[in-house]
Amino acid sequence: MLLTQTQTALKRERTSAEYRDTLEACQRAAQRMRRLAESLLALARLDAGQEARRREPLALAKAARSCVELIRPLVTEKGLTLLTELEAVEMLGDADQIAQVITNLLTNAIHYNKAGGEICLRTFRENGRAVLTVADTGVGIAAEDLPHIFERFYRADKSRARTEGGTGLGLAIVKSIVEAHGGEITVASEVGVQTTFTVRWAALPEAKGGTEKIVKGL
Repeated sequence: MLLTQTQTALKRERTSAEYRDTLEACQRAAQRMRRLAESLLALARLDAGQEARRREPLALAKAARSCVELIRPLVTEKGLTLLTELEAVEMLGDADQIAQVITNLLTNAIHYNKAGGEICLRTFRENGRAVLTVADTGVGIAAEDLPHIFERFYRADKSRARTEGGTGLGLAIVKSIVEAHGGEITVASEVGVQTTFTVRWAALPEAKGGTEKIVKGL
């Protein structure tokens, strides 16, 4: 795309506004290429087991709260409501990588939501597992797409993904990180109603703390 844009712009003299449009298009293409290269590098490192293997006690609810603050501007911009129910539960993990999992899932829920929709983020303990769920009231995922949603470069909504500048690697990276931590991730969806991603890891012995009340908005 970069080559096409520059070749077209150089075929004849253009106005400063036209040159600016071309440069902006090239910038967007370069940003997509950078995101793709970074995602591919991350996957290659995960595949090779070269990612940092820090396994320290991690408060999942605290990590989730930090990710909520990070995506706050995007939630507000999209006019969505975020509900949280964060129960104190600990696991062993790399804080940066777990934050990437949570942020990617939240960002996905934002991009594929409906106007005025909701996102519900929960952490809790269940059967000795630390569980995180991200549910949204968005467009949903068709039944035929569900078995492929974690495949690399797979896009259930190809036109939407292009518009959002996605690489088709976000969920593949999430799955790789989750599995590198000995966990599992599943998805359930009903088209036009709701999509829920559920992540489970081994939990550390129960820590002190309680459940935060559901808080609407940010």
